[in-house]
Amino acid sequence: MPVEVRDLSHVYNEDSPFSAAALKGVSLTIADGEFLAVIGHTGSGKSTLIQHLNGLIRPTGGTVVVDGMDIADKGTNLRKVRRRVGLVFQYPEYQLFEETVHKDIAFGPKNLGLDNDEIERRVEEACRLVGLPYEAVRDKSPFELSGGQKRRVAIAGVLAMEPKVLILDEPTAGLDPAGRDSILERVQEWHRAGTTIVMVSHSMEDVARLADRIVVLDHGEKALEGAPREVFADAERLTKMGLDVPAVTRLARELNDAGLPVPRDLYTIEEMEAALLAAFGKGEGGC
Repeated sequence: MPVEVRDLSHVYNEDSPFSAAALKGVSLTIADGEFLAVIGHTGSGKSTLIQHLNGLIRPTGGTVVVDGMDIADKGTNLRKVRRRVGLVFQYPEYQLFEETVHKDIAFGPKNLGLDNDEIERRVEEACRLVGLPYEAVRDKSPFELSGGQKRRVAIAGVLAMEPKVLILDEPTAGLDPAGRDSILERVQEWHRAGTTIVMVSHSMEDVARLADRIVVLDHGEKALEGAPREVFADAERLTKMGLDVPAVTRLARELNDAGLPVPRDLYTIEEMEAALLAAFGKGEGGC
């Protein structure tokens, strides 16, 4: 179920003195099973783009097609679109509202008109997917849980809709290191299980480690697109856009500039380790 974005534009407060173009002719295809990262400085259009992907915002120009459904068409049933494309906002725990964890996660499936057995199955499965002990938390108030657990409950509410595409807007924002690592491990598991992932992130390390492909937005336009190695190789351009590269890439470039035999386009710790072993391995006395 690919998602096709074609010449997408969006203008806030169109036809008013306060109009502002948030997206300008963005085109891209999100393939089935892909892990796509969207990066860009604040105000680059990232949030506007991802809100189009499940019809939360309609285009002012161009279109988004999800499983053959054109969200620009006023006749399109957006509920069907949102069953296929789930969106988890930044700090989703602020949207928790029900008395119990079970009721909060069950809210979406219940609105689909599913029977009780199916709702129960989905709630229990969603808890498992996010690593929550179902029996221990089902009757608790979500507001009694830790910050990381609240985040998991909120994500479980989206997963219970069983979307084919899951969009995550800064999923680790505000979490401590343990909570951050736990969420990212779950995201990797969902991807390996076949869920298409679209993730907005300011962490270049997370993007480098997880993404198959990166789209870089700058002032509402698609500035760069490609595999992590291709995108991070253009460090000068990223810097001009107010973005960084992974720490490993910065180190690789500094070592290369110093005359050491280390490739400049490294972007993961594993690649750096292999390069250093190749350059200063045991066969040459170690490093």
